[in-house]
Amino acid sequence: METSLVGNADPEESARYARVEDLHPRHWAGLAARDPAEASEAAGAPWDGAAYRLGLLGRGLRVAPGLREVSFAEEPGRPVGYQRALVAVAYLTGAMNAPVRGDWVAFRELPGGDAFFRGPHSLATPRLAGAFGEDPARLAAAAAALGGWAVEGADGAVVVPALPRIPLRALLWGRGPEFGARAALLTDGRAHLHLPLDVLWALTNVAIADLVRGALP
Repeated sequence: METSLVGNADPEESARYARVEDLHPRHWAGLAARDPAEASEAAGAPWDGAAYRLGLLGRGLRVAPGLREVSFAEEPGRPVGYQRALVAVAYLTGAMNAPVRGDWVAFRELPGGDAFFRGPHSLATPRLAGAFGEDPARLAAAAAALGGWAVEGADGAVVVPALPRIPLRALLWGRGPEFGARAALLTDGRAHLHLPLDVLWALTNVAIADLVRGALP
């Protein structure tokens, strides 16, 4: 799959890629070419004859290929940002009927990940460390707002069901007298079967931004 034009000027959105309308037509063409019943079963996203209902980071999305619209299901007509829309459309297009394997891997451990998740495509985990490093326990509350829950690990650890077949696990080590705070993000070993690496990167940007937003007063 050729590059998805994610854009990387900002970890969440860029000036060039900010709206649903900025999605390249080939993304919509790919989804339109897929049988809706197949896509619905593979992605775990019900199809109502006109749109898919997809859970993404604790919020329902309505994806209407015919209208080329992605909106929040509870707020019909309200569009989502570019990267969230890209993730939704690409996932519905490419998801396989392969259940979560249950093993946690670093994104660099995915096939091709060591070469891809570097430089401009490094994960934005420093944002997690900056938001929660003083009080790692607050990470659990932010994750709960996304449908996630606390688990064992580090000074704070959570699992977030980002997509029906792609969970994320965030680990946080708090700031200490000798070391700064740091964070890591893991995913299921089959994540690459459902999304190409550049769109997985976009998913991490949206997930981290949502978690950090949950830390704000």
